[in-house]
Amino acid sequence: MNLNEHITLWNHASIKLMDVRYVLLEQGEVLREYFLPASVFLYAVRGRANIRLDNETHRVNGVHILHGGKGARLDITAEERFEYYLILYKASLTLPASQEWMRFIALNKPFQLQYGFLPLYPLSLQDKARHLFEDWMKPEPLDKFHARMLFYQFVHELLWQMQRQGIEPMRPDLASQALRFMNERFMEPITLDMLADLFDCSTRNLTKLFKSKMNESPIRLLTQIRMDKAAQLLTETDAPLQEIAQLVGYPDAHTLSRSFKKHYGMPPAVFRTKHLRADPVLKLPSIRSRSAIVSSRPLRYIDNGYENYYQISGKEDSRMSKGNHSGFMAAATLLLCFTLLLSACSSGSSTGNISTSKEGTNVSGQQSAGQASANTAPDATTKTYTDSQGTVVIPMNPKHIVDLTGSFTGNLLALGVKPVGVQADLLKNPFLDGMLDGVESVDISFSPEKILSWQPDLIIVVAAAELEPVYKELDKIAPVVRLEYGKYSYKDLMLEYGKIAGKEQAAQDWLKNWDEKINEYKPQITQVVGDKTVSILQPYASGIYAFGDFYARGGEILYKEFGLKAPKFIQDEILAKGEGVIHLSLERLPDYAGDYIFTSNWGWDNGDPEVVYGSSIWKNLPAVKQDRVFFINAEGSYYNDAVSLEAQLDFIVESFLGKK
Repeated sequence: MNLNEHITLWNHASIKLMDVRYVLLEQGEVLREYFLPASVFLYAVRGRANIRLDNETHRVNGVHILHGGKGARLDITAEERFEYYLILYKASLTLPASQEWMRFIALNKPFQLQYGFLPLYPLSLQDKARHLFEDWMKPEPLDKFHARMLFYQFVHELLWQMQRQGIEPMRPDLASQALRFMNERFMEPITLDMLADLFDCSTRNLTKLFKSKMNESPIRLLTQIRMDKAAQLLTETDAPLQEIAQLVGYPDAHTLSRSFKKHYGMPPAVFRTKHLRADPVLKLPSIRSRSAIVSSRPLRYIDNGYENYYQISGKEDSRMSKGNHSGFMAAATLLLCFTLLLSACSSGSSTGNISTSKEGTNVSGQQSAGQASANTAPDATTKTYTDSQGTVVIPMNPKHIVDLTGSFTGNLLALGVKPVGVQADLLKNPFLDGMLDGVESVDISFSPEKILSWQPDLIIVVAAAELEPVYKELDKIAPVVRLEYGKYSYKDLMLEYGKIAGKEQAAQDWLKNWDEKINEYKPQITQVVGDKTVSILQPYASGIYAFGDFYARGGEILYKEFGLKAPKFIQDEILAKGEGVIHLSLERLPDYAGDYIFTSNWGWDNGDPEVVYGSSIWKNLPAVKQDRVFFINAEGSYYNDAVSLEAQLDFIVESFLGKK
């Protein structure tokens, strides 16, 4: 398909914007095995990274644009701090359409096409991507509608630049994509319908494609992969056939035996004996402890059509169905992969499926044998919680919580709950100093094998489409609660944490105590400030960020709780519009600098804050001359959890009441 045909199809398409994300990977961090759930634009803003989209590797340094279709595999390795936007959408042909157009769409899959290039005019695209993200993050339906309009502007600019640069999209190799998926996920329930849905094509076309390229059907190739893995496990481990069956995607030993004999011409037991006699090998340790792998608690239930193979399962039945044995198989696969790696004396490449455990140690959020018997009455030990994706079955009173939210974790600490594991960046928050001693940490890759070793009974994360593949791996370790950023006020979020942690009363007590403090200090501070204005500013590399009332930095307290006035520009452009933050130039600083200023260096982009603080414009501000500038802790300013808010409140009270 040439570019002009591609553009014509965009004119006939109906578009649904699925998600817009801003992602930041620190140096060395990896996004691995993300199978795109929809068509995706990836717009790199800054930094260096190796990006692999299916079989194509893109070495990105600074601004770059990539497009991939549903089912494509995305891998990113950040060589230095790497920032990008991820825009997910679905497209279909506007009806009514001619049969010719329908056939053309089916044949060419225009929204599956792949391309990547350095845009000729990057600032225009970057500006549209930023505004698109900001509107998408707002809660109002009208803002979501505006984001959809901005998406069309983004695509128009992109296609125009492709036309100017002579960029032609290329068709991905769907057969290669599907084969790689089967090689990596053979232990999971895979059907022809599922493969077709994943790669956005019909079962008939997918089968025809496989037969033409590989002279075999997809399901027969899947069987070949599973048989090869079963043969390897039979000869390299002494694991019983029932476990091997579940590790390679079969419900029980009988079903595996029947397929194995048909494929190799002999039963698995005969194959194992014959192979070992002919070519003895060093056998790996047995993987026998069912209690160390299988969860006796219900796993996650996602109230969502095609994703229901992560189902509730509480019965240890050897005849597990497609829906209820995937958690067992995946957790067992984690353990087996690690054992195989040890025997090969090689660390290999991590896929997020490797895990470790000691003999007899309970994993996957397990309790000891004595405790497990108490779980025979699920209604007494578990409860349901509704998160951003559906209903999750979680412990009534979780004891080993891993909180990977970063921004929210302080809520647990305020409730008197110390997590067993947290996101590493959280340790930079000085307001939590001393409160996380002895707590394990993990980087943004959320390594499943590391988290598995902590034996959590509950995991809390921030909902993010690009991290769903990782979250689904974590789902197999313990129930995962996905909290949507921006959905809750900080007070509502505290109440949600009370529900999750079984600390409802403690959450109510915190809110009551918080309101008492606000009511105590508000009259004193409003008396000091009067009609004067307050602004929250942070310098960054090429300008200044001004903040509103829901991105921390004290905004919730200054504007919402104390009701202090913002300069007119900030009131009109941020608070009135429901914006969280706006980028501003240094030249306009007098327009948005308040009579009081709370500030700190942004810091994340290595910009020099003295470009602002050392400028004559800054030094001549009335707030600076009258000593009404308060430097809030830079690293702690990013958080609006309960503990951080308490620290920010103390700082604000001290700043106003100590300096009039």
